[in-house]
Amino acid sequence: MNSIIYELRANDVKEEDIQTIIAKVKNRLTEENLDKELVRLGYPKIFTVDYDDYYDDDNDDFEDMKKGGFRDLDD
Repeated sequence: MNSIIYELRANDVKEEDIQTIIAKVKNRLTEENLDKELVRLGYPKIFTVDYDDYYDDDNDDFEDMKKGGFRDLDD
């Protein structure tokens, strides 16, 4: 529990909100439940990552790169 409180404090969660979160999730302590309470109180998620939010459909990032040898670097 100390590591959870540390993470909440490190992410600038107010002390009264930390106590509220801990009281609500103490019997059902999971990362998802912690983040649900954080979001409900207006904070961003801390303990889980929604990888779908980071999906980048732009797969052409490297299309403009040339394939060249080391001699190209010497010119």
